[in-house]
Amino acid sequence: MSLDQESLEVHAVASGSKGNCTIIRSAKSAFIIDAGISCRRITKALQALDIPMHMVEGIVVTHEHSDHIAGIPQMIKQWGLPIFTKADTARRIGDKQNLPMSCFTCLDGGEISLGDIMVQPFSTSHDAVDPIGITCYSGRTKAALMTDTGMVSETMHEHLQDSNLLVLEANYDEQMLKYGPYPFDLKRRVGGRQGHLCNEEAMKTLESLRRPKGMKVIFAHRSENNNALPIVDLMATQMLERLESRGEEGFSIFHGDPKEIVSI
Repeated sequence: MSLDQESLEVHAVASGSKGNCTIIRSAKSAFIIDAGISCRRITKALQALDIPMHMVEGIVVTHEHSDHIAGIPQMIKQWGLPIFTKADTARRIGDKQNLPMSCFTCLDGGEISLGDIMVQPFSTSHDAVDPIGITCYSGRTKAALMTDTGMVSETMHEHLQDSNLLVLEANYDEQMLKYGPYPFDLKRRVGGRQGHLCNEEAMKTLESLRRPKGMKVIFAHRSENNNALPIVDLMATQMLERLESRGEEGFSIFHGDPKEIVSI
């Protein structure tokens, strides 16, 4: 796909509790956010998206949970890609996967350039050592990703403002979690301030943002046990109707998938 110099694309390769991986590309560069699926699957996705490996600047890791890092050792071994993450996260991943710190570039200094894409991490609220979300820019286009957070602070909210392309967690339906099969401690973890974002909070966050014309949103990291695509879709559609009735800018709806690539 041909991109102009001002554009970005976001490709959610996998989204869910069994593995997460997103690819962001510009006309000249690309990078991967999280590698919670196999190296083979990520490589096949890059091929399907016509993104050559020489364009890929590295992997940005949001936190150290296995559904975000499982493919990292093989990606390093096969492709030699650098890993960008917070220092404490790098140490945890290194310990888990027996990787030297030389594999990692720490993001503690703030924004970095990956090719012609400016990448800026921001802190989220999850039961990991130092979890982050990502905003990035190329030309006049802004893309943002925020998953694995139990709440949305003012700072997080500000980072999402004016995003042309947004990957936003809508992990669970509150009633499904409450009456679902999880044990009490796990329900409390998922629904806590360091857990995951429920549908209602995701919609509230999105409705309160400044939304550029033509904005596209992928609702991501949907729980297989505590959520359902029709519920998320209905809530988003109802929000769009409210926005339209107020004469406000809407957005296009997309849904992350555990197995299929979803592109915006």
